[in-house]
Amino acid sequence: MEKNKINISLVQANTTGDTISGNLAMLEELLEGIDYQTDIILLPELFNTGYQKAFTTKPETMGMLTHRWMRQMAERRQSAICGSASIIEQGKTYNRMLFVQPDGNTQYYDKVNVFKFSGEDKVFTAGQSLPLFDYLGWKIKPMICFDLRFPETIRNNAPYYDLILCSAHWPAPRIMAWDKLLEARAIENQAFFAAVNRFGKEGESTYYPGHSKIIDFTGQVLVQPSESQEIANFEISKEEQNQFRLKFPFLN
Repeated sequence: MEKNKINISLVQANTTGDTISGNLAMLEELLEGIDYQTDIILLPELFNTGYQKAFTTKPETMGMLTHRWMRQMAERRQSAICGSASIIEQGKTYNRMLFVQPDGNTQYYDKVNVFKFSGEDKVFTAGQSLPLFDYLGWKIKPMICFDLRFPETIRNNAPYYDLILCSAHWPAPRIMAWDKLLEARAIENQAFFAAVNRFGKEGESTYYPGHSKIIDFTGQVLVQPSESQEIANFEISKEEQNQFRLKFPFLN
């Protein structure tokens, strides 16, 4: 089935649980508050552990607790569920964005640009491919947090994608860069951009202010949750985007 218009829900969550099961239970309760039909539910980066705990929590294999939970939620909500988690495969650990459809089919992307400044490279192996997800007739570009600083990673080459999805743990001291780079990437790639950043405090001093957004192909912010734990939703139209690209064929 193809859809010209899709609804996206940004889950700006505060992942504070001490365990994976605790965070998943919190998120499940939060998702129960979505009282409308949505097509894509976007979760933050490392949503099952939080950022700092991902460095010390044992990674999971595909098909285990977090992946199973995503399949269950996708089937229950009849929506695709997307977010990143620490996944181990053939002895290597990846910061992997999972895109789980209602039928259980899973597409994924392994973060290419690991954040060495915090020691991610000591834990996570950098991904080697830049896939596109296909869903409801939309071509989707996945990215995770630090990827935002690398325009070459996100460059919209043929076959052109329609939507960028980003999961992040982007802290308050650099939030101005986040705001500006999101708009720049949407403009230069003439694509809708849905980005969710974690909200809340982690450890003694690290604060994540949210600033999740859905932005259109001109760089206009369509929706932004307040600085709190919140879910925001917006419907986007591929036809409007295609008309704009025909009028201003910069991608060519």
